[in-house]
Amino acid sequence: MAGVMASTALLLAGLFADLGPPPPAGELVPGTVLALEQDSAGRPAVALLRVDATDGPVFCGIDRTAFPGEHLPRLNTQMTVDYTPTHCAPAPVSRELPRWLLLTTGGGGLALMVLYLRRAGPITVGRFMAAWTRGGIGRGR
Repeated sequence: MAGVMASTALLLAGLFADLGPPPPAGELVPGTVLALEQDSAGRPAVALLRVDATDGPVFCGIDRTAFPGEHLPRLNTQMTVDYTPTHCAPAPVSRELPRWLLLTTGGGGLALMVLYLRRAGPITVGRFMAAWTRGGIGRGR
């Protein structure tokens, strides 16, 4: 029963879930990495970017922790930046499971459960009572 419910839930999530990236805080604009600043240990810590905002070109810095895996992009890398006048960050990225994975897992699990239940036959009161009296149900109490 739990398998049918889990498979159906995954299938419905794949059909109806909103899997897009979160909305940006500001406007999404193109930017170019101009320099990488280092911390006191000599490791790259901040990427300095030139951002082409609607008000004109702006310079901003994005900390290493804002990037996936804390790896800064290389110099002259073109990237989309989520820009507000007080802050800039990499463009939001969806971290949800892909829709095809949810649909495949849910549909496959549901199909396997239907095949299993069809092979096992219907659960009737007679079959339930026979299993109960043989000790197949309720053992371990």
